[in-house]
Amino acid sequence: MGRLVIEPEIFSGEVPPNKSVLQLLLELRIPVLHSCRRGLCGQDLIRVKSGWEHLNAIEDPECGTLELLRVNDQPMRMACCTKVVGSGEVVVEIV
Repeated sequence: MGRLVIEPEIFSGEVPPNKSVLQLLLELRIPVLHSCRRGLCGQDLIRVKSGWEHLNAIEDPECGTLELLRVNDQPMRMACCTKVVGSGEVVVEIV
């Protein structure tokens, strides 16, 4: 299991590899904008502060949304598509 830190001071702990950042936020009852849960709506944008190499690959729907939002050249992901893989630590913040 990998470790995820959601800033500012929202969560810090281990997460299973099949759980997205959005799923975790909803379980913690943290209010976050979202609608489609497929990387298309662009509402659940997060900034990856460290640990990019411990995240799942970006797939086409999310990639297209990041391009439309003009953040594909920045360390940004959609929370609904982002999962920690492996045993490293990832630090993100809600945008």
